[in-house]
Amino acid sequence: MSTIFTENIAKTPFTTTKKILSRIKKGSAWMKVNNWLSMAQLITFVGVIIFVISTTSGQTDGELAAYYWMAVGVVTTIFSTTIMLSKTSKNENVFSLITKMGTLYTPTLATLIPIGAMIFILHTIKNTIRKDAEHLPPQFYTFHYLTFFFLFLQIIMLYQFFGGEIKSILSGGAISDPYKWTFVSAFIFFSIISLGSAVELYVIVTRFITDG
Repeated sequence: MSTIFTENIAKTPFTTTKKILSRIKKGSAWMKVNNWLSMAQLITFVGVIIFVISTTSGQTDGELAAYYWMAVGVVTTIFSTTIMLSKTSKNENVFSLITKMGTLYTPTLATLIPIGAMIFILHTIKNTIRKDAEHLPPQFYTFHYLTFFFLFLQIIMLYQFFGGEIKSILSGGAISDPYKWTFVSAFIFFSIISLGSAVELYVIVTRFITDG
């Protein structure tokens, strides 16, 4: 699994951009699933870059904007997934379709929910961070960056997972992803950790405001 993470970290947004542009040059390929997924990946990693820059410069609004970008990227992933399922599952029974939807939507929602939680938390406490950033306890920054780290891992796994699943679905199951259920389990695990870290972050700031 460490090899998979290393390979995907090496795939920068610039590589994704080149792929999208090359596909556009080939013709009307915008409605292809791979193009939508590449666009979602690019949007998501733009959010990651914004977060890093904002954190370095101490801009709270930038961090909030970064999570919005990541959320849009993940929602675009859900959109592209729905298009793919509608095109490839016309003759399948209801049970098979529900199974496919559950397998693909679970990791996506497991990533989107913690991102949504962080948007809510940062939006709620942004004024406090602006006024008292220098006085916040060290634990705040620990859980803040820890939550982002786990979300970053989820994002890397998300697009690795979808790469394998798209190949499997489009091949009619001829090409299977051996890491499928490992990824699904990991998404649920990291989602729980990310949410727990986000809640602890909120508790720390709330306690700071209450205690003055």
